[in-house]
Amino acid sequence: MALEWEQTLKDVISEVLETMFFAMVEFGESGGRELPFEYESEIHLLNHKGRICISLRVSEEFARMITANFLGVEENQVDDDDLKDSLKELANMVGGGYHALKNDAEWRLGIPGVWRIGPEYMSMNQCVPPLDFAFFGEPAGSAVLNYVPGRVEDREIIPN
Repeated sequence: MALEWEQTLKDVISEVLETMFFAMVEFGESGGRELPFEYESEIHLLNHKGRICISLRVSEEFARMITANFLGVEENQVDDDDLKDSLKELANMVGGGYHALKNDAEWRLGIPGVWRIGPEYMSMNQCVPPLDFAFFGEPAGSAVLNYVPGRVEDREIIPN
């Protein structure tokens, strides 16, 4: 199961970053260590049996670069609101792409969130090793997918 979701998530992240943000990344190993990233965006896929949480962490430098690419502006023109909005959009597109490839009508895509994280941040998603990715050899981000079983209330599931 792990290898199936890993490859699917890699494919979706690569496609979204290349197509929408004009950034080609390569996936690698972090050696089990947590890399210091400044932003985390997250989206959930929900059904009545549980939730899938997709979490993306990126460096501020990478976030500014992809935001500028997405908006068609220079990096120095990107403000914090633009950056957060584009990271929400990144999570939304990755979540939507994963949902489309999963091809299961029971799952509903949630609303993305984004926040700034510091070096003291402890991951809530420690169950699974992250999928680390780099941009021209420099660490740019990581992705984690977790499944959390348990009843999800009807009010949490976004209607069609």
